[in-house]
Amino acid sequence: MLNPAEDIVGVEIEAKNAGNVDDVVVRRRAAADEHYQVKYSVDGRHPIDQAWWVTPATSKGKSPLQRFWQSWRTLSRDGQRPHMGLYTNRPIDVSDPVLALQDGRTGTLGPRLRLAKERSEAGRGRKRWASHVGVAEADLLEMLDHLVLLTGQSAWAGLVTSVSDRMAAVGLKGDELAAEQGVQAIRAWVTGARGEVDRQALAAEIARRGLHGEARQATVVVQGIDRDPWAAGATVSLDWVDLFEGDHPRARRQLRDPGHWNGRLLPELEGAERTIHALGFDRVLVRGYMRLPAWFATGVAFGDTRSLRVASVQGGQRWGSDSTPVDFPVHVSAPVELGAGGELAVGLSVTNDLAEDVLAYLRGSALPVGRFVAIAAAPAPSRTAIPDAASAMGWALAVRQVVRDQVRATGASKVHLFLSGPAGGALLLGHLWNRIPSTQLYEDLSPGYAPAFLIPG
Repeated sequence: MLNPAEDIVGVEIEAKNAGNVDDVVVRRRAAADEHYQVKYSVDGRHPIDQAWWVTPATSKGKSPLQRFWQSWRTLSRDGQRPHMGLYTNRPIDVSDPVLALQDGRTGTLGPRLRLAKERSEAGRGRKRWASHVGVAEADLLEMLDHLVLLTGQSAWAGLVTSVSDRMAAVGLKGDELAAEQGVQAIRAWVTGARGEVDRQALAAEIARRGLHGEARQATVVVQGIDRDPWAAGATVSLDWVDLFEGDHPRARRQLRDPGHWNGRLLPELEGAERTIHALGFDRVLVRGYMRLPAWFATGVAFGDTRSLRVASVQGGQRWGSDSTPVDFPVHVSAPVELGAGGELAVGLSVTNDLAEDVLAYLRGSALPVGRFVAIAAAPAPSRTAIPDAASAMGWALAVRQVVRDQVRATGASKVHLFLSGPAGGALLLGHLWNRIPSTQLYEDLSPGYAPAFLIPG
């Protein structure tokens, strides 16, 4: 409500004249209102299946599907269609032919169910649903286009993360304690039968509870190898999951079309940075499920030269570029002269020593690399080699200086960069990566490597 871009004028709890989607109603000035039905079960493990949708709770009652349809008809006015949502801690039955067609991006059933062939299991299920409601299939699908299924919403930590994103973006405190203060306020509104909250009432409650923060902070969520169920709270969210090969996060290492690294993914990161700047933010929290090249490229997009400060959460700690760095020792191995050209290869070993694997890859490739340099965390790579944000900044600055020195010594026109380390470190290194030639990043295929982003010099 405090975000001007959202155009929210008020929120109603147990709203009147809202059909069966009256638990929470978000009122907007110009766009369609949002109507949510909240159904929480004591045991949220049992999935919502097709039987749940078409079975009335009582012998004389209506089924959930019929109730949503009735609400849809009631709330559709003057050519405007309502936005409806089912919010529940129960998961969806992905083995059901109809429910399995929920769209991963929008959370709705309509778009993919519409494409099901008439004689397929999903097509027959679509016909049964329309018959159960007593409407044409096209009318049912239009309603399902506007019904978002927010299922499996049981993780408190995830909800706090989403709330924190939104609170920080409008200049409020965004830690778990602040979120709990918000919960207490809303609980008081519900038990006190306060049906409607507008901006003025919200601002007064925020001031009373001392929730104002020091500065606004944007959140950028990059969904690389897996989707984030709480991405909706972010200022900007990118979704690349379907662009990768593989049906599991661990298997998603290569793009289906390698041209997308720089043809689509890098421009999307750059577009996200422009959006953040246009909204007036200079502080950015980055989160999401992605591999190291994407963390590095995100750091580059939100770089130090763009007058931005970036941060991530690493092991429960905030690792930010505004942290005061400490001297961090790195071990630079004797250069390995490969003599294949005028380019430089660099292997960064923080959590694991990758030097031998990288050398094997370089020797088996046709890359025009003249020298390979291994830079390892001292005294040795390990999962705890970088203990905190100050050390992460010190490590990033030390690595950047070594690479600059090597480029100066060799006259290299291009750097090939191989990474093994914490995600937060890769983000900070990318953030500081300047005055260095174009840099080719590599995905670790275990075994072997494949080219990823090419960062312009």
